[in-house]
Amino acid sequence: MKEFDRMWIGVTFGVIAPLVLFIIYFLVRDPALHIADQVSRLNESGVLSYYVSLCALANLLLFFLFLRMNAERAARGVLGATILYAFTVVILKIT
Repeated sequence: MKEFDRMWIGVTFGVIAPLVLFIIYFLVRDPALHIADQVSRLNESGVLSYYVSLCALANLLLFFLFLRMNAERAARGVLGATILYAFTVVILKIT
């Protein structure tokens, strides 16, 4: 599966997968409330960073999937996206 062994594919999947998981969780949690309202509530209560870090765990599955497919460059891209999420969590904790 060398066609998937591109760093930009790993970064793309690494950024999109936690976002999709985040959106699915909030659509299931309270479908009547808009996602923006739920995110603002979480931010006000100070737990938004916890949810972002939990959703970033989806990248762990992607990372090992790419390694299993011998797509090391894509796995590096997923790792880079995970580092971006880590910086996001740090910024959310500071503010």
